[in-house]
Amino acid sequence: MRISAAAISALLLPILASCTTTSGGVATENKNLTAVSAERTRLGQAWHLKADCSQASRPNVRTVFPPAHGKLEIVPEDVLANSKKFSKCEGVKTAGVVVYYTSAAGYVGPDKTTFRESYGDGFVRDVTFDVNVVK
Repeated sequence: MRISAAAISALLLPILASCTTTSGGVATENKNLTAVSAERTRLGQAWHLKADCSQASRPNVRTVFPPAHGKLEIVPEDVLANSKKFSKCEGVKTAGVVVYYTSAAGYVGPDKTTFRESYGDGFVRDVTFDVNVVK
């Protein structure tokens, strides 16, 4: 049984808007969020579980388009899964990847960044964040 990584990965935090499409075999998702200047902000997390809640693999995440006014950190970390498709896996601790954004000190204004998630099962997603950096 093939399990879609889209159903078992998630981006967290208060998101103002989100849109998902597919182009050339790569799913794309656009999100908006507000971050405090020079403060490390968690953009999201990715993981890959099987239907029995065991780990399938640790997703590969990389920067596609770096932010112009800050930096992305892609950190392998244990995360708590929150899957709508597999509700029984809610809260399962698994190896995942967390993406953080930090703006340059003193910068206030818009920024944009894109990272790519791939899961080893053929599912690939580019996630673009429009970031509003405030004081």
